[in-house]
Amino acid sequence: MTTTTLPVDPVLCMALFVSDTPRSSDPDDATIRETVGRTLDQLGPDECYARAAEVFGDRPETALDRIQWAREMCTRAMAPTLTGVAA
Repeated sequence: MTTTTLPVDPVLCMALFVSDTPRSSDPDDATIRETVGRTLDQLGPDECYARAAEVFGDRPETALDRIQWAREMCTRAMAPTLTGVAA
């Protein structure tokens, strides 16, 4: 049986990216979902994107690693999966 992971909405990744959660903390799935929800409630999607753009403009060398981390964490914690679907 094959399991396919569906893509995560990019705004969820941006919310984790701009949150104050450090990469080194290795948050569990529940913490990631809580952090993303809280950040979106506080800032909204547009402000998350604006802050991410600012980080990429000011510190592109660190932004790339952080967004990759945020995507991996959000995929693990939030991506829906379909079982039995051919990849």
